[in-house]
Amino acid sequence: MIRVSISYGFGNENRYNLSTVPKNIQLALYKYELYSESKIKELQENNININVVHLPLDTLKRDPYDMVEFINALHYKTGVTKFVIHPNKLIKSFVKYWMGFQLSEQPKYQLCIENFEWRSNKELRSPLKILEYCIKYPNHIKMCFDTCHTEEIWFDHKILHTLLPYISVIHLSNRHRRQKHMPFNAGNGDLNLMAFVNHLKFIKWSGDIVLEYMPDYSHKLFKNYYFLKEIMNG
Repeated sequence: MIRVSISYGFGNENRYNLSTVPKNIQLALYKYELYSESKIKELQENNININVVHLPLDTLKRDPYDMVEFINALHYKTGVTKFVIHPNKLIKSFVKYWMGFQLSEQPKYQLCIENFEWRSNKELRSPLKILEYCIKYPNHIKMCFDTCHTEEIWFDHKILHTLLPYISVIHLSNRHRRQKHMPFNAGNGDLNLMAFVNHLKFIKWSGDIVLEYMPDYSHKLFKNYYFLKEIMNG
């Protein structure tokens, strides 16, 4: 089963009235300070499903015990089991710490490590590096495959065949040169993401697709959400 969501945040830059927001979202907590139980409650009162949580960008700079407790609190407040994290410095040590908790319990959460371009100089610099952890901890570590962070070679069908079983979340957006997080079906996009989406449907991939657009394209976000749901359900 494929669930389609939009990325939605609590910051001042949030552009959407809750009455118009699609019922499936990735809650983007890019800053730790944005977390608010009252805002979580407001989402729930508007019958909005939180399918994925994007953890704060400075997660790995914080005490790992505090972040595990933060994730626990988010799970118990929302029921979310998928948490996206960037592969910044200290990601390897955090995964080790994380697994110390997870292996003592039944599989409960998925830590979904997001891929970035090789030139971004992250601690895990390619999907293959993330894949090593996915294979080692298949019930607890998954990949968040961000299409606009991905070099074209990774869209090769044979390579995708290897990656997709370990991908739990897809951040779907296009790019043009250095411009990123454009509509996935943008006519001037560098990536053929319509073919990618149709391939996901053809092989019956199961997971979460999140439309993650820059503010300049917010006017196309909802339209693309319903268009993508129609493709996947058609």
